[in-house]
Amino acid sequence: MSSDTGLNTSQTLLDRVGSDDHEAWTLFVRLYGPVIYSWCRNAGLQGSDVEDVGQEIFHLVSKKLSAFEAGRKSSGAFRSWLWGISRLQILDHLRQRARQPVGQGGTEHNLCLHRLEQTDGEPESIHGVTPQQVLLKSAIDMLKSEFDSRTWQVFWEMAVKGRPAKDVGEEHEMTAKAVRQAKFRVTKKLRELLSDDLPELVNMQMAQP
Repeated sequence: MSSDTGLNTSQTLLDRVGSDDHEAWTLFVRLYGPVIYSWCRNAGLQGSDVEDVGQEIFHLVSKKLSAFEAGRKSSGAFRSWLWGISRLQILDHLRQRARQPVGQGGTEHNLCLHRLEQTDGEPESIHGVTPQQVLLKSAIDMLKSEFDSRTWQVFWEMAVKGRPAKDVGEEHEMTAKAVRQAKFRVTKKLRELLSDDLPELVNMQMAQP
């Protein structure tokens, strides 16, 4: 993988975003956009509302990112911080809709608002997919083109499907050591991108992109 891809450690990426680095901001949106939009949809937003509220969340993040404590190392710390900002912005949107004339929101809208007001915890899963899995898929989509097809395939077979290095190597005319090295290279890049919140890769139930 080339050294100029901009895929650095998560804290470095956040530092660059905070410094108005356009390339870093683009990477950040690609990485966290899917999970932010999934939160919006899970709260009952649809269509253009998802896009509008998502953009407002990104705007707030750009203004408030410096408030995130760089020293927080617990797993998922940044995602939890991001959820807090997202929840408040979604609530603000739902409350504005609730104040509009009858017909603009409706019973389902009010139920969504009440549900979100009653809990401040991040959804554990959305339609059976966890936020960690959404982030992992985003990272995988970003990284896949950075490796040759054989390296990516043996990584997927071993790390995601949980197959033994020896079996994967025999299929791809590689030694078991070479397979493990390929897995290490890809996993290392994933950990650099998602060092704050990378779930275990082995045996994850994900469809190959």
